[in-house]
Amino acid sequence: MNILVTNDDGIHARGIAHLIDVAKEFGNVYVVAPKTQQSAISQGITIHEPLQIDKEEGLFNDVVSAYSISGKPADCIKVALEYLRFDIDLVLSGVNDGPNLGTDILYSGTVAAASEASVFNIPAISFSTDFGYFDMVEKELHRTLEYILEEELARSGIIINVNFPLNPHEQSKGIRITRQGRRIYNAKFRHEEGKYWQEGDWVYVKNGEDSDVVAVTKGFTSITPLGIDRTLQEEFNLWTKKDHHKW
Repeated sequence: MNILVTNDDGIHARGIAHLIDVAKEFGNVYVVAPKTQQSAISQGITIHEPLQIDKEEGLFNDVVSAYSISGKPADCIKVALEYLRFDIDLVLSGVNDGPNLGTDILYSGTVAAASEASVFNIPAISFSTDFGYFDMVEKELHRTLEYILEEELARSGIIINVNFPLNPHEQSKGIRITRQGRRIYNAKFRHEEGKYWQEGDWVYVKNGEDSDVVAVTKGFTSITPLGIDRTLQEEFNLWTKKDHHKW
């Protein structure tokens, strides 16, 4: 199996090194990742400026090939598949330094890379851990990826969003299959030397027991199936039954 590893924290981030080491136990690893931090960039692509694409020699051991690019996570997928022409069976994104729960996925570059892979009908998994909590990654990443592959959860058209338990849980209590919950980023703006810096924190709203937010808070590893089709199916069915075709 040929595995493409990418992220949004940048090619020198701690999380991608963990992911590459584990991925090598499951297949041949290719790496294409941003040169610099690209968090919260979502699924943007670079079309109004040139991309710099550099081969990274000696940065990672025992990978087939590794490249850094000046673009965004979604660019990494396009470069790997459409420029470098890597023959990829599975895309792994992360491990993100910070959770991607609930509405975080709308902004997440980590999830966006997996989403871009899904556009190409390649199975994709995004991994995230609590800020700086890589002890959990070392304990749980291998067996979580092994579980996903053994259970054949990673399939074409599905984006799998994995979040490891939040600190201070020492290890995962197990895996929960979850739905996307709600966790809203509450922005605050700081004015400094004529510029405004956006800072903030997260507001937790009420979530069901089957949500990713509740699962990781209670010490479980959350696995959420996502898709790129944002159609509200119930509304679509209701509106078409009412025959809104006026033209």
